Amino acid sequence: MSRLTRLEDRRNSRKAVLLILGTIVLLALAVFLGIPVLVKMAIFFGDLKSSKTPVDKNDLVPPPPPSFLLPYDATNSARQTISGSSEAGSTVYLTLNGESAGSVVTKDDGTFTLGNINLKEGDNAIIAVAMDQAGNKGNPSAEADVYYSNKPPELTAEISAVTDNKVEVKGTTSGERLTANERLIIIGQGGKFATTINLNPDEKTLVLVATDRAGNQTRKEVELARP
Repeated sequence: MSRLTRLEDRRNSRKAVLLILGTIVLLALAVFLGIPVLVKMAIFFGDLKSSKTPVDKNDLVPPPPPSFLLPYDATNSARQTISGSSEAGSTVYLTLNGESAGSVVTKDDGTFTLGNINLKEGDNAIIAVAMDQAGNKGNPSAEADVYYSNKPPELTAEISAVTDNKVEVKGTTSGERLTANERLIIIGQGGKFATTINLNPDEKTLVLVATDRAGNQTRKEVELARP
């Protein structure tokens, strides 16, 4: 056996040992951390590796604060996907109500998307900070506030008998918008409302719909008492 062959055999043996050790480490991590954590780690390092932004070791300038793309400030869905932008190739770290909510590497155009963000009931504060590949950490982003609720608004109503094709409607609601047969009703202080509705001759029922800021609705349908 030649010297070159012996060296090649030694290299292959070392590779085999490293492969076995790596497999054992991955299995141990799967037991202690769970498969979902390993998947998130693989995605993160995959994004980091796939970034085409070159690393400048002399770069001392931190990335700018990330900006969010949030077209709403209230929702009735607890699970959200947060999008925004920062310096291309930087890692964006997200916090939700002061706690870590994950991280993601921005794409070559600077955009990022981070899914499976679970909001709590009520007000939620989202903040992001970016770190570039040279290790420079930027300033935190402006706080994005998102309100979450899946509870329908309260709605109580009293509806009079129909007189001359008119009906009086009054009550209270915790919603921000109220309609009666798609007619807008003004909500006053304390959620109180009172109005007179001119009916069409063929209207037999009155449908009240209260909607809150998160988009939750309460619907009440009442059969009209006509003479």
